[in-house]
Amino acid sequence: MSENFEKQTSAYIYYGFAFLLLWEWLRPLQDFTETGNTAVFVLFIGLSFLFISIKARWYIGALVKIFYILFVQHLLFFEGSFFSPAWLGMFLGDISNNSVLMMEARWMEISSPFRTLLFFVLLWLLVYLINYWIIFQKRIMFFFIITIVYVTVLDTFTEYDASFAIVRIVVIGFVLIGLLYLERLKILERIKRERYMTVKWVLPLSALIGCAVLVGFLAPKAEPQWPDPVPYLTAYGSQEEGPNGTVNKIGYGPNDEQLGGAFVADDTPVFTAVAEDRHYWRVETKDVYTGKGWDVSDPDADSVQMDPENISILSTEEGVDTVQLTASVEIDNRYRYDHVIYPAGIKSVTLPRDSVLDVNPLTELMTPRLAENRGNFSPGSYETVYEFPDFKIDELRNVSSNNGVPDDIRARYTQLPEELPQRVRDLAQELTSDNENYYDKAKSIETYLGGSQFTYETTDVAVPRGEEDYVDQFLFETFKGYCDNFSTSMIVLLRAADIPARWVKGYSDGAFVQNLGGNQKEYKITNNNAHSWVEVYFSGIGWVPFEPTKSFSNPYDFTFNIDSEETAETETPEQSQPEREPVPEENNTPQSSSSNSSSWPFSIQIGSTAFYLILLAGALILFILYKTRLKWMPYVILYTYKHRKDERVYGDAYAALLKQLERYGLKRQEGQTLRDYARYVDSFFDVRDMIRLTASYEKSLYRGDNSKEEWIKSKELWENLIKKISS
Repeated sequence: MSENFEKQTSAYIYYGFAFLLLWEWLRPLQDFTETGNTAVFVLFIGLSFLFISIKARWYIGALVKIFYILFVQHLLFFEGSFFSPAWLGMFLGDISNNSVLMMEARWMEISSPFRTLLFFVLLWLLVYLINYWIIFQKRIMFFFIITIVYVTVLDTFTEYDASFAIVRIVVIGFVLIGLLYLERLKILERIKRERYMTVKWVLPLSALIGCAVLVGFLAPKAEPQWPDPVPYLTAYGSQEEGPNGTVNKIGYGPNDEQLGGAFVADDTPVFTAVAEDRHYWRVETKDVYTGKGWDVSDPDADSVQMDPENISILSTEEGVDTVQLTASVEIDNRYRYDHVIYPAGIKSVTLPRDSVLDVNPLTELMTPRLAENRGNFSPGSYETVYEFPDFKIDELRNVSSNNGVPDDIRARYTQLPEELPQRVRDLAQELTSDNENYYDKAKSIETYLGGSQFTYETTDVAVPRGEEDYVDQFLFETFKGYCDNFSTSMIVLLRAADIPARWVKGYSDGAFVQNLGGNQKEYKITNNNAHSWVEVYFSGIGWVPFEPTKSFSNPYDFTFNIDSEETAETETPEQSQPEREPVPEENNTPQSSSSNSSSWPFSIQIGSTAFYLILLAGALILFILYKTRLKWMPYVILYTYKHRKDERVYGDAYAALLKQLERYGLKRQEGQTLRDYARYVDSFFDVRDMIRLTASYEKSLYRGDNSKEEWIKSKELWENLIKKISS
C-alpha cells in the first residue's frame, strides 16, 4: 500500500514539474506575439496532466477536453448561447474552409478560431509526449534542452526578458532530471524501495541546485562577447535578413528598437479604403528616441477602454477648422495584426455589438475587444467618422514658445538621449536660429531634409553599429534613407530645438483605384505604403503633421487666414510708395558695354573668372536637369494638366503620358495599338491603371462622350502612372 502511495506521489510530482516546464513555453506568447488569453491554454495543459495523473479513462478525459476546447472557442470568438447549434455549425464550417486553405498552403489566410484549435491539439499531443518520456523513458533531458533553446532564442531576438525564466527552467529541469535519474537507477540496479528514499535523494539534490543558482546570481558577470544580433535580423515579421547581414524591413511592424536596413518592396494588400479625400492612415505613435530607434516611455501602461462610438484622442484643439468626413475600411484577411487602422481626428468606428476599444494612452494603438474580456479580434470591415483639419499658417506662426503646453507633453516629446552627438544639436540650432516661431522652425528643418544633399533610398541603407547614432549617421555620413530616416531625423532636430514632436507610423494614402460616384473614391493600400511621419505639438492647436521624406507630400491642408491679413488697400498711394531719391544727372547717360553693366548682378564683369564660373555652373545645372528629367518633369506635367478643365485636356494629358513613358524606356512599337501598349505598361508596373485609363480615353475619343467628364473620372489613374514614372 505504502509503495503504491509512493509511486503515485512521485507521479504527481513529476507531472507537476512537467506542467511548470511546459508552462514556460506559453509565458512569452503574450509578450512577443498578439496572442491573448494564454490562461486558457495553461488551464488546458493543467487539465490534461490531471487526467493522466489520476489515470482516468481515456474517453472521459477526451470528452472533457473536447468540451473545454469548444467552450473556449465560443467564449473567445462567438456570440449567443453556448448550447445554440448555430454557432457550432459556423465553427464546423470554419474548420472545413480552413482545412482547404491548409491543403493549398495558404497559411496567412487561416482564421483565428482554427489557429486556436490547432494550438489546443498541439498542446494535447505535447502532454502525451511528455507523459511517454516521463513514465516509460524516465528521461526529460531532450525536452529540457529545447525549452532552454526556445526561451534563450526569444530573449535574444525579441523583446521578451527571459532572465528569471532561465532560472526557473534550470531549477525545474534539474530537479526533474534528478528524480527521473533516481527512477532509472532503481530499475537498473534493482534497488528495493526504502522508506524516505526519494526524500533522501531530493534534499541534497535541492541543496546542490540551490547553491548553483545562488552562485550564478552572486558571481560577477562577464560582458557579452558577441555583438547584439537583433539589429541584423528579423523583427516579428516586419523585417527579414538581407545580404551582408543588414536588416530588411517589410511593411508595418510593431518593433522599432533598431531602425535601418533596406525596405523591401512588397505588394501584399493590407486594406482597401473608400474615402472622400487622400490622407495618411495611423496605427501608433512612439515617444522615446533611443539613439538606435524608437520605444515607448511606459511599455506596461494600462490600456484605456473606450466606446467605439465615442473615441476621445487628442488630435487638434477646439477652434481648429475641421470638416467631418467618413471613410470605410476593409482589412485584408491576410493582415496579421488586430489593430484598427484609422485617420487622424477619429471620432468613432463601427464595430460588432458588445465590443470595446482598448486604446494605449501613449501609443494611441487601438485594438478591438469583445466585452467582458473575451479576447481581441480583427476589425475586418468597418466605417469611421473623423474630423479632417484645415491648419491656418498665420495661426501656427503665432506659436513661438512652449507656453501653454502641458508639462507631461513637453517632458515626453522633447526627450533625447544624453549621448546624442553634439553636432546634431548644433545643426538644430543653426537651422532654427533665424526663425521666430515654431512653424517656420519646423519648415526650416523640413526644407533642409528635402535638400539635394539627401537622397531617398530603400535598398542601400545603413544600420548604425556600436555607439553610432541613427540620426547622426544619416545627417552627417550616409545622407540617404527612406521615411524612417527622414522622419526620425526631423523629430530629433525639433526636440533639440525644444519643440515637442512625436513619431507616427502607419500607412500613406495608397493608390487610387476608382471613383465610386460623388466624392467617394477607392484606394488600395499595400505593404509598400507602410510609412512614418512627424507630428509637432502647437499650443492651442494640437498635433500638426509634417512630411520631411523626399518624394512624399503632406496630404493635409495648410492655408492662410485671409480675413486676418492686412492688405495694402488700407494704405494711401502716398504711404505705399516710398519717396525716391533724386537721381544724379550723370547717371542718366547710357553705359558702355565694357563697363560693369547693371544687367549682371553683383557687378560681375564679362570675361572675368566669376563670369565663367557662373557659365560653368549654369551649364552644369542644365546638364543635371537633363539627366534627372525623369524625376522632376512628371511633377511639371502634373502641375500643368492637373487643374485644367477644358475639353482638350484629356488628349493633351494622355499624349504627355505617352511621351513620359517613352522617356522612361517603355517605347510604343510601330503599329502597336493603344490597348496592346497599355497591357504592356501594366505588366511592367504590375497594375491595371493604364488599361483602364486607355479604355476611358478611347471612350471619350471615339464615342464622342464628354471628354471633360471622362478626364475628371480618370484623372487619378493618370496621376498614379505619372508618379510611378518618377519613382
